[in-house]
Amino acid sequence: MTWEIPGAEYAGAYGPTTGDRIRLGDTGLVVRVESDAQAVGEEFLAGFAKTARDGLLLKAASVRETCDVVVSNVVVIDALLGVRKVSIGIRRGRICAIGRAGNPDTLGGVDVVVGTGTAIVSGEGLIATAGAIDTHVHVLSPRIMEAALSSGVTTIIGQEFGPVWGVGVNSPWALRHAFDAFDAWPVNIGFLGRGSSSHPAPLVEALVEGGACGFKVHEDMGAHARALDTALRVAEDHDVQVALHTDGLNEALAVEDTLAVLEGRTIHAFHIEGCGGGHVPNVLRMAGVGNVIGSSTNPTLPFGRDAIAEHEAMIMAVHGLKPDLPSDAVIARERIRAGTMGAEDVLHDLGVIGITSSDAQGMGRAGETVRRTFAMAAKMRDERGPLDGDADSTSGGDDNSRVLRYIAKLTVNPAIAHGLSHEVGSIEVGRLADIVLWHPSWFGAKPQLVLKAGFPAWGVTGDPNAATDACEPLVLGPQIGGHGAAAAELSVAFTSAAAAEAGSSLSGVPTRRRRVAVRGTRGIGPADLVRNSRTARTEVDPATGRVTLDGELVESPPAERVALSRLYHL
Repeated sequence: MTWEIPGAEYAGAYGPTTGDRIRLGDTGLVVRVESDAQAVGEEFLAGFAKTARDGLLLKAASVRETCDVVVSNVVVIDALLGVRKVSIGIRRGRICAIGRAGNPDTLGGVDVVVGTGTAIVSGEGLIATAGAIDTHVHVLSPRIMEAALSSGVTTIIGQEFGPVWGVGVNSPWALRHAFDAFDAWPVNIGFLGRGSSSHPAPLVEALVEGGACGFKVHEDMGAHARALDTALRVAEDHDVQVALHTDGLNEALAVEDTLAVLEGRTIHAFHIEGCGGGHVPNVLRMAGVGNVIGSSTNPTLPFGRDAIAEHEAMIMAVHGLKPDLPSDAVIARERIRAGTMGAEDVLHDLGVIGITSSDAQGMGRAGETVRRTFAMAAKMRDERGPLDGDADSTSGGDDNSRVLRYIAKLTVNPAIAHGLSHEVGSIEVGRLADIVLWHPSWFGAKPQLVLKAGFPAWGVTGDPNAATDACEPLVLGPQIGGHGAAAAELSVAFTSAAAAEAGSSLSGVPTRRRRVAVRGTRGIGPADLVRNSRTARTEVDPATGRVTLDGELVESPPAERVALSRLYHL
């Protein structure tokens, strides 16, 4: 006997299925479910009178044979996996299986064996993404972690340890206490050492004794040829990444000089558009170069009507400039260019720039990288139409290719750039189960639940004295995994290989976290990024600020309104 129900009712009970389309917040972006691992009529579902019961779809076996946690029937949006409805099995903090959930004794084709001891996170009707990775965070305040977690960020690469002039942390003493402090937060952490040194000693000290996982070369501390070359030589020896904020004064190097100093060596070029800092007026020339992994910071994303006005004050504040000094005012204004800001959005849409980040409290906002990335995707869809491979979502098509391109900028690509992709950045089997669950109507704006190593660590909580957990007021904040020793034990410390190999004998890194060595950061470039691997020649006209890509004009007007903004945030 079969029972047919309308598609909307089916989706309401079991989640969307193959071919169903899901609108993402107020972006206008639409994804189509490419496949559904469930067996129709044998759906795994938890609750009263449902199938997740002993003898039905729960196997009477220990969790060693099944899994600790299962996220059931969730729509995964992942740059490597696509848009698929699956269940996710988690064992000992890692993703152990993906696909159809159930009991292989009673159901065929089971990928995720769910036992009578398995905890169930009901994912029906939700979207799952890998936790976002923010590789550009000035940790000037501990409250940054609240904003980051509340936006779906689970990994932070930081550069300070409070309101100090750091731009990288080298002191083993300071790194010791910084790692210790982060044990209070359920986020993975790595620290960049300051790479602006003409001698390698402080760089090696930061990596080996302090546990830094890379370097930051910054114009405020010196981005000249000797410093840049020194950082790159140490990075090549220790397999760590070098993040670069180039010389905005062109005092020691112009953009072509910087590219020459690289000598083909890999660099991660921060805020490659230039408003956040770098060679004036044409640091964007570095976008699309084969050994330069470019990224953007979120204040300029997407280019909007107020971007020009707000940046002058920000530049003054974070770089120690004085607005009453004419020379300081001039160098601040020179960094602000409408032409490159508009072109930046298009270069992202073309896959020339492959990473987004915050530059938190160094001109960026820790909690806005995810939403600004998808606001940019929405702006580009409205301006440029569907990407190749997508049919127009306004007439029955979908935006899968564009959405997957943009989710890659937040997850797997920053992981690749900084040597973290063996641990985080996707929902593939074997990765740490850092998973963010979203209601479609809130996608990109505010997550419903953040699983850290598969354990509820952050998310929406209701009135603690209410009869159910969904009673208002609803707020985003720590879950059980965000308290006590769990926060550290669910998270990792990304360090250099030398520091990771030293293990507990490394007195400079006392953290309770598992140490994980970064790797694979050298000899890579845009070609190694996912869905954002285009190389091309980018040129900026110094007189007009107009940008061309392989000779074609690249431009975008400022947006009058952006998605994922006032509808969700007062």
